[in-house]
Amino acid sequence: MELLGGIRHVEHAIQTPAWDPAWRPRVSRAVAQLRAAFAEHVDLTEGPGGLYAGVLGDAPRLARRFSGLVDDHETVRSALDELSGRLDHGEANALRWEAAQLIQAVWDHRQRGADLLYEAYETDLGGET
Repeated sequence: MELLGGIRHVEHAIQTPAWDPAWRPRVSRAVAQLRAAFAEHVDLTEGPGGLYAGVLGDAPRLARRFSGLVDDHETVRSALDELSGRLDHGEANALRWEAAQLIQAVWDHRQRGADLLYEAYETDLGGET
């Protein structure tokens, strides 16, 4: 599953009524899917020959900002682990809030990555004749 699909599954799951006995299992499955999609995203971006290495080869000036994306990965991974651990016993409204914050963090991360890719390949630094 791709990252966007994982985000959407969590969004849909937390919007269903919490009084439904299937709510927690549904949210748990959605968070597990997002965790798997995020792990795949990290492998594709940070892994050997990953996207970040290729972009940094073309635009080394962006190294510090890509380092921030790597830091995001650890932050999001930790938040996913924490949410997963609380799903069995946490209060539904608190879990919804936590999941919504996590979704926002993943959206923000995706946008920062897209902005950096745009900057790496679409920004004219001048100097060419």
